[in-house]
Amino acid sequence: MEISTQFTSAGLLVSLKGALDGLSEEKVKSQLKIVLQQNRKFMFLDFSGVTDVTPTGLRNLLPYVQQVQQQKKELILFNLKDNIHGLINSSGFDSLVKVVDSLDTAIKYVHAKKSA
Repeated sequence: MEISTQFTSAGLLVSLKGALDGLSEEKVKSQLKIVLQQNRKFMFLDFSGVTDVTPTGLRNLLPYVQQVQQQKKELILFNLKDNIHGLINSSGFDSLVKVVDSLDTAIKYVHAKKSA
C-alpha cells in the first residue's frame, strides 16, 4: 500500500495505491498517523489506485475514522470500484464516512458545507 498526500484549497487529498488488507496494516498505520497531524477539516481519500479491500483492511481504518470524528474533521472517500463500494456499504462503513463518486463531487460537498 502506497499513500501520498497533496494539499488543496478544499482539504487534504490522500491517494491510496495497492491493496487495503491485513498485510498493509503497519504501512497504513504509520502513513495515516502523519496525515492526521495535518490541520485540515476535510480529508479526501482517493481510492482509484486501490486494487482490493478486505474486511480486515477496513477494520484497520476504524481507529483513524474515530480520530477524525473526535477532531471534528470529515473523511470523504471517492473513486471507489463497484466491489469496494459494495463492501463499504454492506459493512456499514459508509455510515462513518462520506462516500461520493469523484473529487469534483467531494469539493462541491465541502463548499456546500462551508457555506451552510
